[in-house]
Amino acid sequence: MKRRKKLISVIAVIMAILMALSLVASVIPRAFAVSQSEIDELKQKKAELAEKVKEAEERVNVLKDEQANVLDQKTALEEKNDAAKEALQVVAEEIAAYDEIIAEKTEELNAALDREQVQLDKYRTRVRAMEESGGYNILNVLMSSGDFNEFLTALDDMEKIMNADRDLEDQYIAAREEAEAVKADYEAVKADCEAKQEVLREEQKGIEEDIKKTEEELAALEDQLEEAIQAYEEFHAAEEQAAQQIAAMVAAYEEERAAARAAAQIAAAQQGGSASGELGLNAGAATATGSLAWPAPFSTRVTSRFGTRSDPFTGETRSHSGIDIDGYGNEGASVTAADGGTVITASYSDGYGNYVIIDHGNGMQTLYAHMSGIAVSQGSTVSQGQTIGYVGSTGRATGTHLHFEVFVNGGRTDPAGYFGGLSYYNC
Repeated sequence: MKRRKKLISVIAVIMAILMALSLVASVIPRAFAVSQSEIDELKQKKAELAEKVKEAEERVNVLKDEQANVLDQKTALEEKNDAAKEALQVVAEEIAAYDEIIAEKTEELNAALDREQVQLDKYRTRVRAMEESGGYNILNVLMSSGDFNEFLTALDDMEKIMNADRDLEDQYIAAREEAEAVKADYEAVKADCEAKQEVLREEQKGIEEDIKKTEEELAALEDQLEEAIQAYEEFHAAEEQAAQQIAAMVAAYEEERAAARAAAQIAAAQQGGSASGELGLNAGAATATGSLAWPAPFSTRVTSRFGTRSDPFTGETRSHSGIDIDGYGNEGASVTAADGGTVITASYSDGYGNYVIIDHGNGMQTLYAHMSGIAVSQGSTVSQGQTIGYVGSTGRATGTHLHFEVFVNGGRTDPAGYFGGLSYYNC
């Protein structure tokens, strides 16, 4: 009898311990490897890279519209390709992050199912034990009790066991409900992650196709590059030759005028007067203001400075005899005379394309090159601000621009020194 009482008490204690352990297991906090903030950071990085790709693509299109040199196009394409590859890596990381979330949710579901199974096994074990022992039989307890106090004690132990059994059943029900809730959450999260991954994989596919297309364009540009550089070298040689010829022309022009002035002075001295006006030796100076006005109303942005510069085709250091004024988007805009004077040349060369040289008197001339057309003729007189041609890209040019030079006493000088408010781009 005493052994039976002791057994009932032990069972009650065991059931209480099992219940406590079950509760502890259900409240253990979980740590997840991937957080929403990390995914948000990946999305932000991807958006930044997408913007970078877009900017590079726009630059490529601008260069194509400008018919810029192959090397510049190749550089822009490479920048776009690098950004696209980096974006592709970020997309792969984002897909992997969702894979990890699904894996974590799978572990969470499996853990909940395991807890449900543990509670089910406990519940089944207890039911089996009750079936084998005949369940709760108050008559047996009464008949086996020695006195009324022992009967009350046995009833108290029986109540504890019954309460523990009810708790065990409640724990199993709670575990089952928790597993069902976790499973529903798992299925929702999994479906959401897989849907996002599908979108990302489509993005991935698009980026991969874009990279493939860009690499094909780069390969084509590589094939063109050698031919372009060879052609450029020929243009450069033509421009240098033209620059030398023009410098010699201006120097000869100045010598001729100096000789004419000297002859006029001698003749005037012999005649007792001045003949310079009659001989037209100061025709340029007669219409000049003495100060230069900006010749490109369409832009004040300088894309190449005077003096030594890095060649836009080969990257080599070469001399530049004037300044280049940006004409992008302004093909055909008016080019105006920097000052009044006489047109001493209005012609075409392989290097300078359509160009005009104006003599302003007092040893100063200005040159305007690569124009799409010429609006004046040799020997004509022009006033400051008068249209003399139209901006273009004739001759050896890397895009629409005006090449502008200033000569003083037969030698070139930096045109930018005569003007303020200029901006400089990539030079």
